[in-house]
Amino acid sequence: MTAPDAAGQAADRFLLAEMVGLLNDAEHYVWGTSDQRLAYLERRAKLLHRLMDATGNESSRYLAQDAEDRAAAARAGVEALAAECGDPKPAPRQD
Repeated sequence: MTAPDAAGQAADRFLLAEMVGLLNDAEHYVWGTSDQRLAYLERRAKLLHRLMDATGNESSRYLAQDAEDRAAAARAGVEALAAECGDPKPAPRQD
């Protein structure tokens, strides 16, 4: 096995591990705090973009963009509600 092959396999394993972690988190989405739900939505969008990059499937990029738009809309809603209620702002986005 060459070094590029090993690096590609390691990247594939890491991507797969992230996907499994995200699927596990999806099971607890409903019971999570607003910070946990926002983090989940943002992780999902980021992972979808990485999957599109890894597969080169640009025709499905709209799925990743839609997930990113939904995460941004959810963040805006939570921030507005926090401001209205005098609650602390949600945790910053993790990039």
